[in-house]
Amino acid sequence: MKHSYWENEQWFKDINFAIIGSGIVGINCALRLREKHPKAKIVIFEKGYIPSGASTKNAGFACFGSPSEILNDFNSTSEDEVLS
Repeated sequence: MKHSYWENEQWFKDINFAIIGSGIVGINCALRLREKHPKAKIVIFEKGYIPSGASTKNAGFACFGSPSEILNDFNSTSEDEVLS
């Protein structure tokens, strides 16, 4: 990919922090860096137009209480236990 003069001179020059990935972790990292270093140049790199890692799926953690999990719980426990 060829970048324009403006991109090279403004976006990719004198970077203080480079973050790989614009998912939950990348954006949170950028926000915390901005708080600690308000004048720093922070750039976030993402391989696509939108994030495509764990943040777009299950955010990298187990999601408890999904419909399929709740239905499965009805087969092994009482209704009162599932609803609680």
